[in-house]
Amino acid sequence: MAEHTRGRVLIAGGGVGGLAAALAARRAGAEPVVVERSTEPTRSAGTAFNLWGNAITALERIGLRDAVLAVGDPIERMCLSDHRGHPIGETPIGKIGAGLGTASVNIRRADLVGILAEACRDAGIPLRLGAACTGYTPALGGGVTAHLADGATEHGDVLIGADGARSAVRQVLLGDGDPVESSHPIRGIGRIAPGVQPNTVSMAWGPRGGGVGCWPLGGDAVSWTVGTTSALRARIAGGTPVKDAVLAFLADFPEHFTALVRSTPESAIVTSPVLVRPEAGQRGVGPVTLLGDAAHAMPTVFAQGACQALEDAAVLGEEIARTPDLVSALRAYEARREARVAWLRKRVFTMDRLQKVENRLLCKVRNTFTRKAPAEKSEQGWRAMMTFDLAPAG
Repeated sequence: MAEHTRGRVLIAGGGVGGLAAALAARRAGAEPVVVERSTEPTRSAGTAFNLWGNAITALERIGLRDAVLAVGDPIERMCLSDHRGHPIGETPIGKIGAGLGTASVNIRRADLVGILAEACRDAGIPLRLGAACTGYTPALGGGVTAHLADGATEHGDVLIGADGARSAVRQVLLGDGDPVESSHPIRGIGRIAPGVQPNTVSMAWGPRGGGVGCWPLGGDAVSWTVGTTSALRARIAGGTPVKDAVLAFLADFPEHFTALVRSTPESAIVTSPVLVRPEAGQRGVGPVTLLGDAAHAMPTVFAQGACQALEDAAVLGEEIARTPDLVSALRAYEARREARVAWLRKRVFTMDRLQKVENRLLCKVRNTFTRKAPAEKSEQGWRAMMTFDLAPAG
C-alpha cells in the first residue's frame, strides 16, 4: 500500500461506491475521509445484489475479491421464462466468467457494505456516520470544503460525490434537479422453496408486463423481486396490502415464486422506487466529481448499479495512483469511464423499455423474438458487460 502522500480525498456517501472509492484512494496513497448520512449504513432489509464478473474484477483491484466470494452465493446461469414456466432463454454466466478469469455471486447488500466498511476500518479510514453532505464550496486557496447537515465542514483537496441518485453534490455541481422514478419493484428475502434452482438467477416475464425474479443467497435465503405493472400498482394504491397484491399478481406464475413471497414477512417487503438520472454530460469540475448513482443512476435491468459503482471506484483509485495531481486524476477517471458507461446505459434503457410493455400481444411478440434470438449474441453481450474496462462500439 502506498504512503499517504497524494492528498485528502473527501467522499460524500458511505454506500457501496463511496466505501469502495475510499479503499481505492487509500491504496493509491491518498487520505480518504467518508461522510455518510445514515447512522446504520449496513442496515438494508430485504435487498440483495447480483455482482457480476466485472464487479468482482473491480473488487479484486481494491483487495476484496476473496472476501466477497467467500460470502456470496455463486451464479452459474441465468434462466428466463414466461409466466407459465416455458423457457425463453438461458445464459451460462459461470462459463462466461471462467473464460474471463472472474466469477459472479449473489450477496445481501448488508453483507457487501459490511465487508467494505470493515476493510475501511482496518485501513484506518475515517467514516463519519450521521453526517449528510448538503453541498460544497471550492476553497480560495485550492481544494474544496464540504458542508454537512449539522453545520460542520470538512476540507479536502478533492470531493467525490458518491451520495446516491438524490446526490446533494450533483445538485450543486450540475443543478439539474431531482432524479426520475423509473420503476416500482417490490422486493424481499424469503426462505428457499422447491423449484428454486441453485446457483441460478431465475426470471419470468408476465403476460401483461412486469415479472418476477429470484436468486439464492446461500443457506435457506432467497432474494426475490417483482417488476410491477400499472394494474398492480393501482391495486396497492387502492388499499390492498402489498403482500396480498403481489401474491394475486403471481397466481399464474411457477409456484416457487409465490412460496418465496409467502415466506417473507410483510414488514420485510421493500417497495422503494428505482431512481434514474441522465448520465452527467460533465461529470466533474475542478476538485469535484461524481461516482456511482450520483453520476449515472439507471434502471435495475442487468443489475449493474452496484457493479458500475465498483468499477468507478477501481478506476478512480488507479488514476489517483498514476496521475500527477488529484484534480487531473478526476478528469482522467471521468474520461476513462465515459464510453463504458454510455455503452452500458444504452443497453440497460433499451431492455428496460422492452420489459415495461403491458400489451398482451406485444408481450407475446417480445417473448417469441427473444426466444428465437441467437444465443451467441446474448452471450456476446454478457461477455462485454462482464469485461471490466471494455466499451464495445455500436
